[in-house]
Formats: sequence, C-alpha cells, structure tokens
Amino acid sequence: MLSSLRVRNNGALLVHTQSPIDDLIGGGLPTGVISHIYGEAATGKTTLAMQAAGNLSREGYQTLYIDGDNRFSLKRFSQLFTNEDSLERITLIVPKSLDEQTEIISVLDAYVSSRTRLIVVDTIASQYRRELSPDTQFSRYREVVEKQLPEMLGLCRRRRNIAVLILNQVVTSMDGEEGENIPSAGMGLNKFSQVTLRFSTTPVKSVRKAEIINHYLGIRGEVFYQITSEGISPVRSDLLKALKEVGSRAP
Repeated sequence: MLSSLRVRNNGALLVHTQSPIDDLIGGGLPTGVISHIYGEAATGKTTLAMQAAGNLSREGYQTLYIDGDNRFSLKRFSQLFTNEDSLERITLIVPKSLDEQTEIISVLDAYVSSRTRLIVVDTIASQYRRELSPDTQFSRYREVVEKQLPEMLGLCRRRRNIAVLILNQVVTSMDGEEGENIPSAGMGLNKFSQVTLRFSTTPVKSVRKAEIINHYLGIRGEVFYQITSEGISPVRSDLLKALKEVGSRAP
C-alpha cells in the first residue's frame, strides 16, 4: 500500500487518495494550494474526499471536514475504512448557515493542528444555494468568492503542508446554445484554485470521468473511473470497451 503522503520532485507534499485521480493530477492532492472539484451528483466527489481523509487518518494525520451539505456518511466511511480509529482523526463541522460557514472559514487556523494535512469543504456553495433569492443573490455570492476563498488561500500560504479540497455542485449556464454545466456560484471560484477538476457521468451508467480544467503545473488529461464499495476505483476492462463502443457510434 502506498503512503498517504508523497513528495513531488519539486518538494511539494501530496495527499494520496489511492484512486485513479492521483495519477491524473501528478500523484495526489498538492498541499499549500486549493484544489476545486465540481460535478454532478453521484460522481464521487465526497467519496474521494473520504478516501483522502481516511488514508491520512490511518497514518496518524488529521483532516478538518466542513460538511455544508451534510453529505459525510458514517456508514459509507465505515465501508471504506473498517478501523474505528480512522474517525478519531477527522474533525467534522456542520455549519447551519452561510454566515456560520463564512465565520468558521475566517478562523480556520484555530481548527488545525500540527498533524492536520487536509481541509475539505463539502460543498462550498451549498449554503449559498439555500439562501439564494433575487434580493440577496449578489451579496451572498460575494460571501463565497470574496470572503471564503481568500481566507482559504491565505491559510494555504501560511500552512504549506495542508491541502485544501473544495467540493462543488454544478448549475446549467444558458450562455451556450445547449447550456453547459458550470460550478455553482460561478467560474470565479477557479481564480482562487490552483487545481480544478470536473467530474461527470458518461453514457455507460457505472462509469464516471474526471477531467483537468486547470492545473498550476500545466498538467492536462482525463481519466475514467468507477464508484465501488472500495471507493473511487479503476474502470473494469469490459466497461471501458462498452464506453469505446458507445463513442464510436456517436455522430
């Protein structure tokens, strides 16, 4: 089994998720920067965050998990990591409002220790979506983009050994002819993120795709994966074959 932490050639520390996503982005989630993953429901965003947190926990490192969507499932986590001690090194915070989430993020340093290696926000715009109205739309958007993101970026610069992982849903932009799925709260989040990935479904029901939208090292690419009882896993060869066959029939 690979260690949950790797060191890249340039000295950057990487949080290993033990999934196909690691190889896609150069070895794992980089510390000292913000990684932003957005995508449709049921594409494995929370599962990936759990894998990263659980792998770190097994080696004695801590994760701060801000669960704005109440998506952290103890049953699912126990399926991925059977050792009960794994949960002891995950600090789970469930904000009840956008103001509370903004306040928590403004004092992140108070929640992290010398053993913290990962901060997860799942999902960054959930409270924004709940409180959205014509009267508050733009002010609430600024809560996310102009307050929370700069605070997390500042923490990354102070704590170079901590990876920040932001998970996000998508909305449909009507700018294009057919509409396009973009991050909830807009593309402005990507300005603060050094790594951005998009998770999406595919024509084959059990196969998902991860695509690099932006990477500070210039890495590009995509990878297909499955969500299994063991987490984010490589795609079986028969499903890859089916995906290729579907693609070959596309107009």
